[in-house]
Amino acid sequence: MRFKQGVLLMRMIRIKISVSMKEIIGAGAEIAYELSAEGFRITPLRKAILSIVAKQVKPFTIDEIRGCLKKIDESFHLASIYRELDFLTKEGVITPIYFHDHIKRYEFVEQDHHHHIVCIKCDAVADIDVADPFDKLEDQVDKKSKFTILRHSLEFFGLCKSCASL
Repeated sequence: MRFKQGVLLMRMIRIKISVSMKEIIGAGAEIAYELSAEGFRITPLRKAILSIVAKQVKPFTIDEIRGCLKKIDESFHLASIYRELDFLTKEGVITPIYFHDHIKRYEFVEQDHHHHIVCIKCDAVADIDVADPFDKLEDQVDKKSKFTILRHSLEFFGLCKSCASL
């Protein structure tokens, strides 16, 4: 699903959405509007996850999501959370990311492509903008291989300023 950025579209979608949607903030609300317009239900779990995801500033693990959800409602089952994260991944709302520890993390899909730098000691994560020469590289790989390139991922690993000074 591609999220459209039109004022007219957003006005039309907002008319169709229930008042309870106002509980979701910022980008989470926009995504809820889009999903609803596509015919998907906005369940309490979906609403809670979208609200949590919209507040995240770094990639998050399933355990971090569960911790936030437990503060809201103890009744969300782990299997339901996994199904919801799979749904949001398939719909292009979040994307899975793996770092050096091989733990699956998720990140809100943003318009601007970016990379990460990860501290190998304290696991601090920061987004970094680098000149991205990968479009040409993706084209080369696409032509030379039998793969269709869908996306790429690049993470840098090192020590953050705090850990390097210890």
